[in-house]
Amino acid sequence: MDALENLVNNACKIFKPPERIKVSEWADKYRYMSSEETSRPGPWRTSIVPYLAKIMDCLNDDDIEKVIFLKPTQIGGTEAGINIVGYIIDQQPSRILYVLPDEDTMRDFSSQRLQKVLRTNECFKDKYREDSKDLMLSFHGGFCKFGNASSATKLASWSVPVIILDEIDKYPKQASKEASPLKLAEERTKNWPGKRKMFFWSTPTLKTGNIWQLWENADMRFEFQVPCPFCGHYQALEWNQVRFNVDEDVTAIQYNTHYECCSCGGHITDQYKPEMLEKGRWVALNEINGKPKSVAFKLNSLYSPWVTFGQMAAEFIRSKDDQLLLMNFVNSWLGEPWESKSAVMEADLLLQHKTDVPMGIVPDWAQLLTGGVDVQMGYFYWKIDAWGPGVTCQTIAYGRALTLDEIEKIMDTWYPDKNGKPKLQVWVYGIDTGYRTEEIYDYCERHPRVAIPVKGSSTPMVQRARPSNIERKDKLNKVPLQLWIINTDTYKNEIAMRMEIPMGKGSWMLNADCDREFAEQITSEHRVIQTKGGRAVETWEKKTSAKQNHWWDCSVYSFAVADLVHMRQLQEDEPQAQEQAEEFDDMALPEPGFSL
Repeated sequence: MDALENLVNNACKIFKPPERIKVSEWADKYRYMSSEETSRPGPWRTSIVPYLAKIMDCLNDDDIEKVIFLKPTQIGGTEAGINIVGYIIDQQPSRILYVLPDEDTMRDFSSQRLQKVLRTNECFKDKYREDSKDLMLSFHGGFCKFGNASSATKLASWSVPVIILDEIDKYPKQASKEASPLKLAEERTKNWPGKRKMFFWSTPTLKTGNIWQLWENADMRFEFQVPCPFCGHYQALEWNQVRFNVDEDVTAIQYNTHYECCSCGGHITDQYKPEMLEKGRWVALNEINGKPKSVAFKLNSLYSPWVTFGQMAAEFIRSKDDQLLLMNFVNSWLGEPWESKSAVMEADLLLQHKTDVPMGIVPDWAQLLTGGVDVQMGYFYWKIDAWGPGVTCQTIAYGRALTLDEIEKIMDTWYPDKNGKPKLQVWVYGIDTGYRTEEIYDYCERHPRVAIPVKGSSTPMVQRARPSNIERKDKLNKVPLQLWIINTDTYKNEIAMRMEIPMGKGSWMLNADCDREFAEQITSEHRVIQTKGGRAVETWEKKTSAKQNHWWDCSVYSFAVADLVHMRQLQEDEPQAQEQAEEFDDMALPEPGFSL
């Protein structure tokens, strides 16, 4: 009799009709956060992260097919995915495909996150099969299959009504050699009209990234608005309303930061955030006729109950002077795509950075000249920069040369000030060794400490430049030639950043006569994100293969050798340059022997 009773009880559990509750209500009622998942175990409470409720409850809206969540890190997105899976297992058993960027992430999430939830929550007892394999979790009425975004095979194996695609901006452009993993995954739902649900979420990278494109193309887009505790005005939390003193140290900033209401100017501190979040609501940013098939939600870390306004400000201070750290802040904290003005430089904008100093004339503030030479098979591109305090730079001359003898004359010339008096000579110049390598080595050995052989690094570097000794056994010179390996991406990042600084101290500027061809070469590349060694790396690439970038390379070499002679230590009113010029007060300016 007991056996029969147990059989009937188990059958009742299995075939029990689903409750009329939404995902967020189910999580509040049934989900328990164990000590294996969190340092503060206890019942799940959507009231702590109320912005997740509407996102999760889209599963219960029959009209919606696609749900897009553009988010920062540590906002609760992954937990929302776990709640959706748990609800399906407990209330509406069906097939689920859960897609992650790679094999390791997939296995770690299954074993370390999802399976722990399924084992420790009573509502899954007798439903989830604990003997399931890591990548195929079975339960009564369905399964949760894990897919690897890099493998077309694992994405194309099963037909499913529900797909969760996590961290989609980390997906490769193609799965194996086939189509986009997003398209391949979406194809799996074609046989489930009226029932299919696709959840896409990710921290953004670029505006061309998957999540931003989905956000912009969604039928309806929403922002989360919260009330001011003083005037009650509902508003989205925006980074530009965070107030702190940039002159304070990071520790002080963490405790002295507040949010300013855009309506009444009230000083909102972190103590008000929980109540603001609880009263918050999603507000549509656009209107459509009819019911939306795709909806998109967007948040930043200001909404996180685990991040204070001061922590956000402190992270910004730590990141603002390093382009890669700043990119991480924009992506992972602000939940915005990286869109530096310098990421895609345009010739027209660059030409607005012309000073009124003519070609070949040294600016009054200049204390140092350096040069860069890009070597081609039959000719040379060259460029000369003037440097002043605060890493201030202006291109004073550039051109092409047919021989190294011409390069020698150009670099040995004394360049005049605005009154025509000789002021400065190129102190040091870097020469590319990618072509005609032995010929360039010979030239640099004949011009020691002035002509510096350089080469762009083919692998990521931490430092700006590093020396490498070149042993030339067939040469009489017993001293090894020192080749400098240049971190080209770092220098390109800094030049691009300094182009954004208004003309003056610290800016990267052009002379009055720079032409469009020069500007087109300087802006011939843009920054892109590539995955190298399993991580996202920012690097510079040509916009198109037809673009010429020789003077852009010259700029990098000139900047690098300027660092070798301690250009960053230049001070205001440096006497050396003035003394150097006074030696030539009574001399006629020598003819340069070349044309600019």
